[in-house]
Amino acid sequence: MDPILLIHGYSSEGKDNTVKQIYGSMPAELRKLFGRGAVREINLSRWISLSDGVTLDDVSFAMDRALKAEHADLLGDRFHVIIHSTGALVVRNWIRKFSPKPSPIANLVHLAGANFGSGLAHIGRGQLARWGRLIFQGTGSGEHILNELEFGSWKTLDLHLHFLQAGNDMFKDYEVQEFCIIGSQTLGFLRPVPIRYVKEDSSDNTVRTSSGNLNFNYVDVTPKPKAFSMTVTALRRLTNKRLNNKHFIDTCYTYDLSQLADRRREVPYAVAYETAHFGDDIGILSGSKNRPAVMPLVKAALTAPYGDAAYKRIAERYRKALDKTFERAAMLKSNLLEWNKQEQYEGHAQIIFRLKDQDGKPVENFDIRFNSESAGKGEEKLEKFIEDHHGNKVDKGAITFYLRTQKFESRRGKRPWRERLENVAPLTVEVTGDEPDSDDIAYVPVNIELDKAEINALIQSFRTTVIDVTLVRLPSTKVFAIEKG
Repeated sequence: MDPILLIHGYSSEGKDNTVKQIYGSMPAELRKLFGRGAVREINLSRWISLSDGVTLDDVSFAMDRALKAEHADLLGDRFHVIIHSTGALVVRNWIRKFSPKPSPIANLVHLAGANFGSGLAHIGRGQLARWGRLIFQGTGSGEHILNELEFGSWKTLDLHLHFLQAGNDMFKDYEVQEFCIIGSQTLGFLRPVPIRYVKEDSSDNTVRTSSGNLNFNYVDVTPKPKAFSMTVTALRRLTNKRLNNKHFIDTCYTYDLSQLADRRREVPYAVAYETAHFGDDIGILSGSKNRPAVMPLVKAALTAPYGDAAYKRIAERYRKALDKTFERAAMLKSNLLEWNKQEQYEGHAQIIFRLKDQDGKPVENFDIRFNSESAGKGEEKLEKFIEDHHGNKVDKGAITFYLRTQKFESRRGKRPWRERLENVAPLTVEVTGDEPDSDDIAYVPVNIELDKAEINALIQSFRTTVIDVTLVRLPSTKVFAIEKG
């Protein structure tokens, strides 16, 4: 068995905690399975990863130095990595910045990897201070790390998009096999906390199930040449129609669907039964009651040989584990004094919009409107699915929508977990930008019409969809004019 390296996540460990307190029984269980010399730990908090001045790049660089200084033998051969939470970003960033191709990392297991952010990264500092003992366990807050964990962080999005580029495929080029395991539960003592992100549905009290899934959809919306030559009169006509809620057919933009998740190699992904982000009983890393739900999936990942066939077999095993979780969840009983346990499991999806102009600069003032056509019999409007939205506070050109895409129905003869997207109404997505400091600058609006099949191709339960929009920033003729002398 190749060595196993454990890398924990942001704030889950506390400044004075021991390895035992950080990882719980995980090292002992792995040593029992694979031998006493199989596990090595890198404790990022000992590198003051929660100091406000430390960035994700700093932590990945520190990881590289530690590997070369203390574990050079790992770099000379192959080893496995198990991460928790923010450790996902640290290791993926290390692979991007420092790893050769192929990488010395063979199998990379994500335990609640915060790949597409965490709601706890952007709650108010007053709330952080008030609930700090529950969440941060005596550490600092780590401002730069929080910025990179915030929903819609441009740097984090670019990190993941790196692995979609030709020559940077995680499986084919780096030869790293990734596996994603996450829970969908919160802890009872967190229910009274007035912060939605420690108790929202389809989340493990820190990371959403969709944030932890590397099977994400990516759509690139780009302008056609005609958008750059549009006259001010024509642009005004489009803008007026948009402002007056009138329908218009947009021919100024095109979008690329080649990077939808279903068109790429599947990353094994499972939701573990009755599992939370942390906690002695049901924490994904150190829980005592959920080991039968977590450890078989970990073992399968660590023992998977490299290759398409083996990787696909594990992906199928993970799908079956997810199905089993929801079979069991359908049988859970609730009483009037508890939350609805089935609602906690109902699948959600994330949609992240990132808006920039043709020069790559963020469009800070924008409007995104979901406009469903009149819903037919049995159809639902997508905008009714939205339960939360968050505009990134640092990267102003990004907004994340959180949608409830499943509904639990216990009627006989029906599937218990109904996919609401199967009955979604056709939709128009309208995107407009604004430059409040000048009347001589306007943005060419985007209008995307989607039918039911296209919506289902773009959005799925337990997944994130990233939509990059390049809005054409158009100056009027008053900005620069040439006249004959």
